[in-house]
Amino acid sequence: MDRTFSFPRPRPRGLLGRRFEMDEQLVLLGGIATAVGLLALLPGIPLKILGSLGAAGTCIWVTMVPYKGRTFLRWYEIRRTHSRLLRNGRLLYQSTAPFAGRRRDGTPVPVSQPVGVPDGLEWITARTGYGDVAVLLQPTESMFTACIEVEGAQNFGGLDAADKESLISAYEYLLKETAESGGRIEYVQWLARLLPTDPNAHAHDAARRRDPAAPSWLSDSYDQLLDTVSVHAEDRRIFLVLGIPYSQELSAEALQYQTLQDGYAEVLGKEVEQFIRGLSGAQLRWVRNLDEPALASLIHHTYAPDHWLNDTRGMDRASCWPAEMDAREPTRMAARSWEGADPWYNATAWIKQFPVLPVGVNFLAPLLLYVSDVILTVGVTMRLLPADRALADAMADVTNEAGQADNRPGKIADPREERELGASASTMQDLANGAAGVRLTGWVTVTAPDPDLLVQHRNTVRAAAVKAQLALEWCDSEQYRAFANTLPMVTGLLKD
Repeated sequence: MDRTFSFPRPRPRGLLGRRFEMDEQLVLLGGIATAVGLLALLPGIPLKILGSLGAAGTCIWVTMVPYKGRTFLRWYEIRRTHSRLLRNGRLLYQSTAPFAGRRRDGTPVPVSQPVGVPDGLEWITARTGYGDVAVLLQPTESMFTACIEVEGAQNFGGLDAADKESLISAYEYLLKETAESGGRIEYVQWLARLLPTDPNAHAHDAARRRDPAAPSWLSDSYDQLLDTVSVHAEDRRIFLVLGIPYSQELSAEALQYQTLQDGYAEVLGKEVEQFIRGLSGAQLRWVRNLDEPALASLIHHTYAPDHWLNDTRGMDRASCWPAEMDAREPTRMAARSWEGADPWYNATAWIKQFPVLPVGVNFLAPLLLYVSDVILTVGVTMRLLPADRALADAMADVTNEAGQADNRPGKIADPREERELGASASTMQDLANGAAGVRLTGWVTVTAPDPDLLVQHRNTVRAAAVKAQLALEWCDSEQYRAFANTLPMVTGLLKD
């Protein structure tokens, strides 16, 4: 029997119950208190009624009534932040890398990064048995991150059920081993980068290089070879970003070396190397570590794809950011690379809900495989949880789902509540049977060379997400911040 997956619905977590977020509960409680106060202070019964109903109704509208896809309370902070950044000019960025210079040891002088990226990034080069890897220290996130490129199993969709099951079990074992082995890696981010390429590029290159003096039989033989070999029209790359939280224990171990930076390099390099050794058991092939030039090239390429991903010439911690970035438009973000004169436009959506109905292992295929001619980045950030903690959270979710269900006698049960309760119970049973415990969130970034094409690609991606049973919410008025969640920095998930 083929394995199926179902995800519990996202649940607000507030002080009183889980139907509303903390700020929503505070506004509602404030509305109730204001209504009671107006009843006591206002003269006359009509004024008391109008004042109390007005205060209570306003708070209910602010927290519960949809307004352009979100509630007014959700829009308030987003628009306030966007307006503040618009006034102080931070949404318009121009890199100072050409004027920064270098230190005596040859390392570039740090330059300011675009808005949305964690402030105060520090670059460390860690040594592993598989080569150097760049480690980013994010002080505001209290996190170290390192990025490697991997390659999954070929033709996974064409495998039979037994082979798929073995591959999934191997990957589950990798996650459980990472969470339970006492290592320091607590966050894992998958980045899938999809780039359309010219399927006739090889044929055009062969035509340009063809030697007119070559024998006819040789030309005919090569033409037959071109017709026989299949050419992929997309370049698909998978990156795995590892997140190691900063801790006093980590710093104490790093202080045993000559300098603190050397200590971080040694300790973090061992953690990354140990994780890479376990990739073969999960049927994942390690491709390369991303050192400073490679990681800088990936970051720059994500902003503007006309900088090719494998072009690491002149790339470092200073030149990794785009030459210019404009995030003033609420629905998109524009960025220009060092090589190009025209900007690229990016729009990012949050995966608001994963499938709550049972789906197969290939449920993301409509988004990752069947979308053509679209530059796309799909990022999934996971926090690995020990089995006992994940099971306790799942049991609490089932208890809350059962407690929130309206099971009064004589009332027809809502099938949606039954479905959500079943999804929560299924998650609990999977954890009890040995599945890895994770918390995850997902983000999708679409890139296009002009605004009109970006709108078309957004609609294409939205249609593909519906086929994959994903609910997307485009992060308007905060594109600058949402875009950073598809950079190799393990962001987008609340740290608690």
